Amino acid sequence: MKVLVRKSVAGAEYWDTKEKRSIFVPKGMEPDFEVASENPATVITPEGDTKIISVDSSSGKDRTVVAVMKQEEGKVIVESMDLTESPEQTEPNADLESKTIKELRAIAKKEGIDIPNAIRTKGDIINIIESSK
Repeated sequence: MKVLVRKSVAGAEYWDTKEKRSIFVPKGMEPDFEVASENPATVITPEGDTKIISVDSSSGKDRTVVAVMKQEEGKVIVESMDLTESPEQTEPNADLESKTIKELRAIAKKEGIDIPNAIRTKGDIINIIESSK
């Protein structure tokens, strides 16, 4: 369903609630799709929707604020808020990136991974180590 979001001098902007994208229709043209006509605010944000308000990734663990909101008389009412901590999110090869090529070859040898002498770039060695795990 498409909902009119705003009109401007250049045209009208619609929100596609299924595809989650904006559609712009230039001024003087008619939209070639059906537009929601009754209470479009509830189409965009149905009652009971859970929205992620912010994510703080400045520390080792992400904290996510999740709020349940509803609309009443044109106002957004926050019914509940929860703070959840995610497990520490690190890239799988983050510690390998900090190693030198010599150290990476030593790690591979220790783990029984054969790195051909023709492989000389750090990225290729990391890929071989990661793919063998």
